[in-house]
Amino acid sequence: MSGGFSNEATGAQSTIGGGVANAARGPQASVSGGSDNVASGGQASVSGGANNVASGPQASVSGGLGNAASGARSSVGGGSSQNATGVNQTIN
Repeated sequence: MSGGFSNEATGAQSTIGGGVANAARGPQASVSGGSDNVASGGQASVSGGANNVASGPQASVSGGLGNAASGARSSVGGGSSQNATGVNQTIN
């Protein structure tokens, strides 16, 4: 963990770049910042924003508010309340 406050990196080789109350729980999961974000899938990532969740394997959320990427290799580019549930689904 690089900084921030109340963050948790519990997955094997998981990382948190900063922010507040973020969690990287999956193996090799990462959260770059923001607040209240969770990366729980294997190699999942959240780049920032608030209240975002990347739970699918290799899923990613780039920011925004209240977004979720639960499908394998799914991604959400930002915005708010977007949900990528399908495999390889992308929402920009």
